Amino acid sequence: MKKVLVFLLTATIVLLACNIPAAAAQPTEVSTETAVTDVPTARPSGIPVSFQNVSFVIPEGLASGATPELVPAVDESVGGPWGVAPQHISFTLTDYTGRQDKFFKAVVNIYPAAEYTSVNSWAESSLTRLQALLASPATPLTNDNLPTVPFNGAAAQQYAAQAKLISFNSGNGVGMLSQYSQFPGPILMDNSFYHYEGLTSDGKYFIAMLFPVNLPLQSTAENPSADRVPYPSDISDTAGLTAYFQGITDKLNAASPDLFQPSITLLDKLIQSITVSSQ
Repeated sequence: MKKVLVFLLTATIVLLACNIPAAAAQPTEVSTETAVTDVPTARPSGIPVSFQNVSFVIPEGLASGATPELVPAVDESVGGPWGVAPQHISFTLTDYTGRQDKFFKAVVNIYPAAEYTSVNSWAESSLTRLQALLASPATPLTNDNLPTVPFNGAAAQQYAAQAKLISFNSGNGVGMLSQYSQFPGPILMDNSFYHYEGLTSDGKYFIAMLFPVNLPLQSTAENPSADRVPYPSDISDTAGLTAYFQGITDKLNAASPDLFQPSITLLDKLIQSITVSSQ
């Protein structure tokens, strides 16, 4: 009797299996459908911005939007030698949640690379450094070989922290934290920028972005050594200054990107979303 029941049960299972509609081709179709519908959801969430041939997405919590402008060519009589530039596109973030800097706004600038570097020596130097790093991406990123903000004047880049290569939709570049000064002053909690220099894959456009940020430090002009990294009392003390800047750089490199205000994670997302179409 048991053998009969086992036989009947087995036969029933086989018959049920045989009656199930063939689904061999179904996974392929589902997979294809999913791949298509997943494309829009892969786009970063946030506020889309578009002007002429440039578009990007502002992550939620970074700004409420951006004001675009087609900036006419600037000569030395208007912007100083470092401000010389051909006609270019500039976006200024509105309601930026980072530091409201007295002199600098959160901006995304798109320049025609060949024209910009031919009239501005700071841009030429910055782009040359960038191209060298992009050609050899395994090169360690240091303050001595990283590009600088081309429109930031004759001030020196004092340090470079959280530096990394970052790709965007239309090319590649490098982002970093820096402070600029005309003398080797202390690194303050509210005097640095996160900036990015990039080049489109076709070499036509040079991207320069600047975002004022607050650092996760306690140092102020009154107490420059508040973070237990001694700032030398004598700025002619070269060894002391070297140790100080390296100590601050190490401290900032060890900090989580989300401890900065605004979060570097949000800034990187904006950078990665940039698309520059050829005209």
